[in-house]
Amino acid sequence: MDNLLSIKGLTKSHGHTRALRGVDLDIARGEVVGLLGENGAGKSTLISILGGYDTPDGGTMSIAGEGYVASTSDEAMAVGIGSIRQKFSIDPELTVAQAIFRASFHANKPADEQRERALELLGRVNLEIDPDAKMGDLVRAEQALIEVVRMQAEETQLVLMDEVAATFNDYEIFQLHEITRRLIKEGRSVIYITHRIDELRSLADRIAILRDGVVATEFDPRDLGPEEIVYKMLERNIVMGTRPEEYEGEDVRLEVENLSSEDGSLKDVSFSVGRGEIFGLTGIRRSGMNEVAGALVGVKSDVTYSKLQMDGEAIKLDSAEDAVKQGIGYLSDNDDELGIANERSIAKTLMGGDVDEAGFVHEVSALRDVVNQVQKLRIKTTNIQGEVGNLSGGDQQKVALARWMTTDCDLLILNHPTRGIDVGARSDIYQMLKDLALKGTSIIIIGSEMGELVELCNRIAVMRDGSLVSIQRNKEADEDTLMEDVLGDDF
Repeated sequence: MDNLLSIKGLTKSHGHTRALRGVDLDIARGEVVGLLGENGAGKSTLISILGGYDTPDGGTMSIAGEGYVASTSDEAMAVGIGSIRQKFSIDPELTVAQAIFRASFHANKPADEQRERALELLGRVNLEIDPDAKMGDLVRAEQALIEVVRMQAEETQLVLMDEVAATFNDYEIFQLHEITRRLIKEGRSVIYITHRIDELRSLADRIAILRDGVVATEFDPRDLGPEEIVYKMLERNIVMGTRPEEYEGEDVRLEVENLSSEDGSLKDVSFSVGRGEIFGLTGIRRSGMNEVAGALVGVKSDVTYSKLQMDGEAIKLDSAEDAVKQGIGYLSDNDDELGIANERSIAKTLMGGDVDEAGFVHEVSALRDVVNQVQKLRIKTTNIQGEVGNLSGGDQQKVALARWMTTDCDLLILNHPTRGIDVGARSDIYQMLKDLALKGTSIIIIGSEMGELVELCNRIAVMRDGSLVSIQRNKEADEDTLMEDVLGDDF
């Protein structure tokens, strides 16, 4: 085997936490290796070291037989390692063409030449994105796809992808996989991190499972079923693919009629959500599902409607503060809008309220609750007084989600709530959401994973081109019927 990358005994600690305990891993040329593991297993730490964003404490690495260590991302790029990190950021003022070529030898070429070359690259992978569009005007999925196209423009040998498709729907994943396969055909190698088992079974040549900072096992994903792969990762069985019982409630919590917007992104959208119902909302990018969320949490102001009621009473949502006063909570799909401060401790974030003014007995009780939440969601930390920012990306998402699930909101709107969260913790989160619904909380889940929506939601609404095109009861819905409505004539 012609190895491009060889890692031996790689170690790394963050404070008292040993993220990597001695990783051994080889990557062959033209190979896609899926990196799988629970949140906090060390996946992003490994990617950060390879990409030059962090340095190891010990061990060795080599690229094409030459010893390798990088203290900056520029040094990594100089030897042909390109990375797309879990929380990547791009200058919003760059055009698509400028973003694609910003680190390549085309960066200083005239705009017309960049645009022509960008059109060629986008056309190869059937991405209908204007090369003159500003990156800040693209949705997150489009930005991520442009980042992958950037890998084609740069002279990369090894491409690192960390949860690139966390909020992608099935069609967008198909596009991403097509671009990735083209990279492989060009002789590149890819390390691909995702928590979607079906993605790895479709794309990866090999799966390496990282557990407690070491590579615990490696195998061909086509040799095992999804449940077997999950067991290898977690060393325990979890229940997968169950459906909720039929929703029997009659009380309407939220009622929306003829919701429209001046910019045309919403067109006469009407639906209702029952008390204690879990209601799904899905669609392709720019379908309108995020705009519905924006209207319901008071951040999209150019909307009109003939009816907007909570528990039978008319409401106005002119600001985010209005939504909170009405008992509406919102978890964004934007990492910068999760509402958690990275420098705040895990304990204070999960306790909520003015904990500094709380009495001793209340604080002790609240800390017990925090410990229970950390254990239940398997948040990997040795210190609940440690900063949220020291957690893995997936564990930060768990903290943000847990904080909302312990509030007294009447309506929770959760935008891709389980993105970046490992399959074991997802099972626990699903049960927590179902328990919340049983207590009367209404939940709207905006998501792109059809399997997740089928497993969680009593009804699932599909948006397309700003309109609500269908609402399917769970017993009638499956991934194919949902995608048929999502894509319409393109299905």
